[in-house]
Amino acid sequence: MEHRPLLFLGDGRFAVEALEIAEAAGDFRPVGFANRLVRPASGASLEGLPVFWVDDIPFGPTECEVVCALVTTERRAFIELMQSRGYRFASIVHPSSSVSRRARIGEGCIVNAGAVIGSNTDVGNYTIVNRGALIGHDNRIGTCCTVGPGANLAGNVEIGDGCFVAQGAVVRERLRIGDGAVIGAGAIVLKDVEANNMVVGLPARIIRSGVRGY
Repeated sequence: MEHRPLLFLGDGRFAVEALEIAEAAGDFRPVGFANRLVRPASGASLEGLPVFWVDDIPFGPTECEVVCALVTTERRAFIELMQSRGYRFASIVHPSSSVSRRARIGEGCIVNAGAVIGSNTDVGNYTIVNRGALIGHDNRIGTCCTVGPGANLAGNVEIGDGCFVAQGAVVRERLRIGDGAVIGAGAIVLKDVEANNMVVGLPARIIRSGVRGY
């Protein structure tokens, strides 16, 4: 089987984790990392692979696929830049995850080890589902979201675009989380969260408005 060349957008520690997911998946041939914020030193490398400045990537849009391995607010801008240059986005799914055959994983997603994605759930493009996250049936997860390690989304939950659900948070069934909302680590969400609000605690309460989860 011919392995697909894959370039990682980002060169931080999560990019290394994404590399390991791609290696475990076995379908890809990692070719390096790219940075758009800080120009790497000449000859820079990470895990034995080269780190390229975004304007010096030696692979054209037809020569590799890309995946964005950023969990910061810089993710969307990097994705949009590479889209404008014609690059294709791959999704990488760790083989130890459990993804229902009735679920849909969008393009450019990262699904980490031990994650569970239930039946009829739709995971939007460029979303990261981190280690051990549990996503129930009939969920709708927007684009550019992050579902943190050990987070638990019950059934029929709707998560808007650009949301950040932090480590260990729990969202009750049939709730809606608005675009750009942030659910704090360990929060227990028992009612809808409006767009661009940050909630924490048990039960979750608003501590800040006007935030941006991506």
